[in-house]
This record gives sequence, C-alpha cells and structure tokens, in this order.
Amino acid sequence: MAAPIATLGANVSAVRITSERAQALVEFALVSMFVMLLLGSVVELGFLFSHKLELANAARAGARWGTTHSSAWSAAAGPASNTIEGQVQNAGGTAALPNNDTHLYIDYLAVSGSTQTLCGNYSAASGAFVAQAGYSQATCVTAGNVVRVTITNSYSLVTGLFGSLGAPVSVKSVAAMVITV
Repeated sequence: MAAPIATLGANVSAVRITSERAQALVEFALVSMFVMLLLGSVVELGFLFSHKLELANAARAGARWGTTHSSAWSAAAGPASNTIEGQVQNAGGTAALPNNDTHLYIDYLAVSGSTQTLCGNYSAASGAFVAQAGYSQATCVTAGNVVRVTITNSYSLVTGLFGSLGAPVSVKSVAAMVITV
C-alpha cells in the first residue's frame, strides 16, 4: 500500500507545480502590460522633456543675442545667423522651427523701477517693429529695457502610446534678458 500512496503524492505535487507555473504565466502577462505601458510613458516623457530643453536653450540663445543686437531681426524663412531668429534656429534642435509670429515671438518690455510694461514687439508678418501706444522703436529697444523671446512649437508623440488621446502637445518656452547695448 505504501507504493500507491507515494505515487499519488507525486502526482499531486506535479499538478501543484504545473498549476503554479500557469499562475505565474498569467501574472506575468498581466504585469508585463503595465510595465510596458510604464516604460513607454517614461520614454515619451523623456523625449518631450528633451524637446522642451531644446526650446528653452533656443529661446535663451535668442534673448542673449538680443541683449547686444536688440534690433537684429529677420522675416526670412531661413534667417541669417546674425539675427535673433537665426540664433534661435541655430541653437540646436530648432532648425525646423518656422520663422513666424506664432512660433517665434520677440517683444520688448520697458523697465521703470520694478515695473515692466510691454512697449513693443517685432512682427515677422509685417517685417517691422510694432510699438505700443506712447512708445517708439527708439524709446523701446534701448539699453536697460528687456528683450523677451517666446518660442511655441508642437511636439508629436513618438511612441504612439497616447496617440488616441488627441493632437500633438504644445510646448512653450520663454527667455528674457536686459538689453545692454
């Protein structure tokens, strides 16, 4: 009688191991989907953050150039590197940024004490400086005032995980510096 009991115990043990393997497979299938979604999200956010950094660096390069070349503008699609727009496009990763008022906006703020007032902006559409009421280009684009470069661009999702959620994400970066010359 001992032999059949031992055989029965071995079969029960084999069934238990097979059942545990199947359970582990089901758990892995459920958890792996979550892990892949998490990994895809991390990759997507990494690319988005990289795009944001590119725009921030480009805005900063344009504002830095604008501190010493405050009226160096260009409405050309491929602006020269000695313009604010050219510095933005040459900053790295932003060469395809369109040179228009929607994507690249340059405005000037008059500083009076601790108050900053919008005194004008450069319009790529008209190819000229547009002064606010009570200001002119000579009184606005001058040392001590602030040049502010705003870049807005859309970011298309890379991984496609969130593609069904809608349109590309709009990313914006602003840099402002005091005009020195």
